[in-house]
Amino acid sequence: MNIVQVDLDALDLRYAKLRTKRPAVEKRLLVSLEEAGQQSPVIVVAAEEPGRWVLIEGRKRVRALRRLKADAVKAVVWELAPAEALIAAYQLQDGSAWNALEEGWLVWELVRGGGLTLSEVSQRLKRSKAWVSGRLGLIESLPEPVLEGVLTGKIGAYVATRYLLPFARANASDCEKLAQKVMEHEFRSREVKALCEYYAAAKPKARSRMLEDPARFLAALKEAQKGAMDLKLSDSENRCVKNLELIGNVALGLVRHLPETLTCDTQPDIRSLIERAWVRCSERLRMLAKTAEALFTAEKASHAG
Repeated sequence: MNIVQVDLDALDLRYAKLRTKRPAVEKRLLVSLEEAGQQSPVIVVAAEEPGRWVLIEGRKRVRALRRLKADAVKAVVWELAPAEALIAAYQLQDGSAWNALEEGWLVWELVRGGGLTLSEVSQRLKRSKAWVSGRLGLIESLPEPVLEGVLTGKIGAYVATRYLLPFARANASDCEKLAQKVMEHEFRSREVKALCEYYAAAKPKARSRMLEDPARFLAALKEAQKGAMDLKLSDSENRCVKNLELIGNVALGLVRHLPETLTCDTQPDIRSLIERAWVRCSERLRMLAKTAEALFTAEKASHAG
């Protein structure tokens, strides 16, 4: 293995965006490098320009060394073209150290930058064509502010793919606004989840107010939930509240996933099966709606009297 000392200024960081920042991990790495020095080399390949090296793996170590005012980094040189080295680095780790968005950036780089077809990338990464297409779709569906937030570590990859991606597909402009607020206030995963769920159920004016000041909305929601928790509920009352919230959340999930599932490519027998399930579901929902309406209408009439 050919290990050399490479000047940090001689590194070509064209693939820096392929791996996201993880502040907590990089903080520990910084301490380790300061105390024990660099223990494992980064991976580089020769660049087109003489004396330059393309960094393939080791972005966190390079960032940490720069923060420590180091001049050089230990590197192992791979005799491969840059795109081939990217594939080899991914295969070496079996993808276990990559999150979904990092894999999406890798596919984007190989397809849009490297000129490979989806089928070729599928074969090289040993993944299905559907997986490759899905990972590429993550990158091309998310607004730029969300991707920038993930790159800088201000938005978690899980938050981006689990909550902001469906949001972006429904309303990209509002998703960008929310992403800016998430980075500004550093909202946690459960807070972003709450904002996306309540946004989906809200009317236009309420959505606008929520996006203008999501922190205020979350504070009000917390107070409302705290007030509900202060009430002493019986087992039956508590079960009713939880089941209604569960039904609401499941309904919101279906609003997002049903259009993705029922496409023009859906097989007729599968479509028929889902349709029959919907008929049964809608009948039960109508029964529930009639029951709830009768109870709440009777209660309001009693209070009015």
